[in-house]
Amino acid sequence: MIFEDWIVKLLLAAFLGSLIGLEREYHGRPAGLRTHMLVSIGAAMITICGLSIAGSDSNPGAEVSRIVAGVVTGIGFLGAGAIIRTSDFVRGLTTAACIWFVAALGVTIGLGEYLMALSSTAVALLVLIILPFFEKRLADLKYRDVVILGENMEPELLVENCSRILESYNIGIHDIEIEIERDGNSISLLYHLWIRKLKNKLELLNALSGVKGVIKVQWHRGSGKI
Repeated sequence: MIFEDWIVKLLLAAFLGSLIGLEREYHGRPAGLRTHMLVSIGAAMITICGLSIAGSDSNPGAEVSRIVAGVVTGIGFLGAGAIIRTSDFVRGLTTAACIWFVAALGVTIGLGEYLMALSSTAVALLVLIILPFFEKRLADLKYRDVVILGENMEPELLVENCSRILESYNIGIHDIEIEIERDGNSISLLYHLWIRKLKNKLELLNALSGVKGVIKVQWHRGSGKI
């Protein structure tokens, strides 16, 4: 492969990778401009070298396929490092997908499929820039737990009243765990909830605390294992 061919491929890989990286950099992600550029350049470089090796092979297609598979598999470790999980909140999935995408982009450019690389980058930028405006209109599904400590006078009525209030806020009740203290004077209700949209959490908690027999109300992040 002549010098002009592979230098064009490397520069194009750097440019298209930088477009994805700039979008991630703008959103303050740890894997930003430089990371995406280097991943794209590296994938293109490995593919170019693979093509050179396969040029003297009796079955070049198999050699290139192994190289492509190696790039895709290897980049998974870098993408996994961008994913952070705290409690029921996962962050970094989109960045990990972008890293995987620019690796595939580098491979595509290394194989000389310039039109596919340009088209894929355009579609990816549309997904990253346009779709968030639509996502904001859709409320995320959240899992939460509410613990209610009350007097063990009329447990059935207490459960019924608390459940009615939760349902009035369009909150789904997955399960209710009930625990009665040994002295028999108090009861603990653990509600496992799924919530699509809740405008005023304090208003809900005040409504629950106003139920007859309720002593204390606590709000917790749910495990999300429903």
